Amino acid sequence: MRPRTAVLAAAGALACWVTVPAQEAPASPASASPASTNVDPQIAGIFTRIAQHVARLGPMLEQVRAAEWVAKGAPDTYIAQLASARQQIEGIGTEMTTLAQHPENLQDCLQGLFRVQSFHHALDSLMGGLRRYQNPPLADLIQSVAAEDEAELDQLQNYILDLANQKDQEFQVVNNEAQRCRATISKQPAPAKTPRRPTP
Repeated sequence: MRPRTAVLAAAGALACWVTVPAQEAPASPASASPASTNVDPQIAGIFTRIAQHVARLGPMLEQVRAAEWVAKGAPDTYIAQLASARQQIEGIGTEMTTLAQHPENLQDCLQGLFRVQSFHHALDSLMGGLRRYQNPPLADLIQSVAAEDEAELDQLQNYILDLANQKDQEFQVVNNEAQRCRATISKQPAPAKTPRRPTP
């Protein structure tokens, strides 16, 4: 799967400084993100299809017998990788289902994308063992199926960047309004001090 480091770094940087200030300002119905109340079916479909692609790998991994590889000289870390891959499939399915219903949180979307890409990276390592110690054609098939979500991951990246830009604009509006209020307050005359009465 081709690297997406530059795009993720840009989105991650925006997530760090855009979402934190936004939490300091009280949300109002007028400024709430439209995604929180009206989920775009196309966006929801991206998360749903990613979950479906990953779920297809579950039955295929049942054919992987990593425990038998150890007898052939393979490191026992493959056993842990196989168990982790099965857990990740379930976790990704749950996470993508939640994001399909609430895709407006930038950090949650980034976390979901990172999780899927981490899963693919670990799966590539496991497939290296499968190809060497058990069944090369099965490894090729699993990796071919795993690569079917690449189009959705590209779409998810684009959505994350659009969402980051939207939140950046929302922050700029809030920041400009705060500066205007501070400027207005600074121009107001200070309240007159009441003179102290002498103590009898």
